[in-house]
Amino acid sequence: LFAIGTIKVIEGNNYYFTLDEGSKLYPGDTTAIYNYAVVDGQRAFVYFDELSEPKEGYKYNAKIKHIENILTKDIYSMPADKADSIGDDRINIIEPIWITGDFLNIKYQFYHSNNKEKAHMLNLVINEESTEENDKPDYLTLEFRHNAYNDDPLILGTGLTSFKLDNIAHLLEGKKGVNIRVRSIYDGVKYITLDLKKDNN
Repeated sequence: LFAIGTIKVIEGNNYYFTLDEGSKLYPGDTTAIYNYAVVDGQRAFVYFDELSEPKEGYKYNAKIKHIENILTKDIYSMPADKADSIGDDRINIIEPIWITGDFLNIKYQFYHSNNKEKAHMLNLVINEESTEENDKPDYLTLEFRHNAYNDDPLILGTGLTSFKLDNIAHLLEGKKGVNIRVRSIYDGVKYITLDLKKDNN
């Protein structure tokens, strides 16, 4: 079985997953991932088998086969002197963007060389020095930024990243949602709008 979820640390190394479909998964058998570093709030792909013995309070009591971390980052303000290091290389957002709990999730694609020594950097920022006109004042404008560090664009790759909304919650008050700027691979700069549901859990 496979699921996407967020790690919640109970105490020490004891933890569980809140799954995006709304249920909870308890890692009853972690022998296959004994060296996994547990981080509270980490988003992850979880591969598991159900155990026959139920765990009270959880939909799944599971033997964890593999955990693949999803890039999980804060959203922060980008001053002008950081713009070059943040980068603005081409990257596509594969719609739809969605919100799970306190996370905004973006599926993306960009070109790379498939060289593991060539790391790319992704960020979702508030551009403090933006000169582009915001035609949606009821929405908070964010910028999805990519720095390819001059990697050769040979292969089109796809990934998923999650951004924490908690540190911009005060900026979202009174807003209908977010308007995300992206320098896309084929169509240049474009904006993608996401409405915030008031009853979102």
